[in-house]
Amino acid sequence: MDRPPAHVRPAWWLKPVNALLSPFGGRSGAAESFDAALRAASTRSGLPWPSDEPFLSELRFLHDSWEAAPDLTPVGRFSLRTEIGRRLERRLRMLHLLDARPEVAAGAVDRPVFITGLPRTGTTFGHGLLARHTAGRAPLLWELLNPVPDTGRPGERTVSRRERLAAARTQVRGMHAAGPGLGTIHPMHPMEPEECIFLLPHGLNAHILAHVPGYREWLERRDATPDYVYLKQQLQALQWGRPARRWVLKSPWHLSNLDALLSVFPDAVVVLTDRDPVRAIASWASMTEAGRRLHCHGADPHRIGREWLDIWAGAAERARGVRAGHSPGSFLDLPYGELTSDPLGAAERVWRGLGEEFDPDSRDRTLAYTRRDRRAHPGGHTYDPARYGLTEREVRAAFGPDPTGAAAARARDRT
Repeated sequence: MDRPPAHVRPAWWLKPVNALLSPFGGRSGAAESFDAALRAASTRSGLPWPSDEPFLSELRFLHDSWEAAPDLTPVGRFSLRTEIGRRLERRLRMLHLLDARPEVAAGAVDRPVFITGLPRTGTTFGHGLLARHTAGRAPLLWELLNPVPDTGRPGERTVSRRERLAAARTQVRGMHAAGPGLGTIHPMHPMEPEECIFLLPHGLNAHILAHVPGYREWLERRDATPDYVYLKQQLQALQWGRPARRWVLKSPWHLSNLDALLSVFPDAVVVLTDRDPVRAIASWASMTEAGRRLHCHGADPHRIGREWLDIWAGAAERARGVRAGHSPGSFLDLPYGELTSDPLGAAERVWRGLGEEFDPDSRDRTLAYTRRDRRAHPGGHTYDPARYGLTEREVRAAFGPDPTGAAAARARDRT
């Protein structure tokens, strides 16, 4: 395989660090590492673990799937164990908050907006654009990483806003230091809106970081409803004691689980982005290769292309089925062409479709956002489906002529 493009290559220093840590970075101790993470979450928070099945059993399955990945580097293993620790501590704090402050769970999450679609179809730009409306609220990255306020429980280790911001900045800097090209592919900033996948305990984003086919198969059979119940609880925690505003949320991963999403948020509106799937899948495969190379000893571009074409084609098929079974008012379309050629007009059209006026302040804020360039290295992300063993013909065949179901929805509206 030819030398990978610069934007998917990890930092030069990862290789010698992994070599240095290789005697200590194997699977030895993997069986005990989840239990150690449980204890560490309790120590960091100052809170004891209540009974929490099946959540812990399912998260242990993700942990074990990552641990079993044959090509993890020592740095990759450390990174994934750290991620498990973060999810455990967030869960523990959330359980205690709901117990200590039951009024949190009574907070209404009214008419949330979920932006989704195939990855790399403008969901990030569309999210940032729609988040500028004065009626909306998008969670910022630092909030997503630490969404649970202090509970007031005796012995709890409180975490200030300053500490939460500092932790988010450290995480983003670490990511950019290890993968210098990631800021080109997907810019992240602690004070910017980010996708709510951070609040979901499970998702196929786990398959970006390491090859975990068993976890993928398990996830595709599993009912995701409990994850969306947990997402709602964390949104309630974030809005507790603050003025009510309409949540504007985003993640391509919702495409696979629209049935679960709409069962938990029945008054939600799903905004579906749409773009040429050939470019979308090639761009996604490039992003996945960058993630794999950060955590693993290598990455097979052709395997990445084949796997993710199958994953996203299946997700699109499920989404079309869910859309066909719901009222037209549950969905709005945001085509990539409109989003990039007339972002201000697209934002106004979507917000009016959501039943909100596009007031002058929202217009000014949205216009200012369109004039910013959020990429770390403009023009630095290039991708080619051929690198990932894909042809335009087979990608188009996998998704068909109507990837998001927009044409079918228009046809139903006319009848």
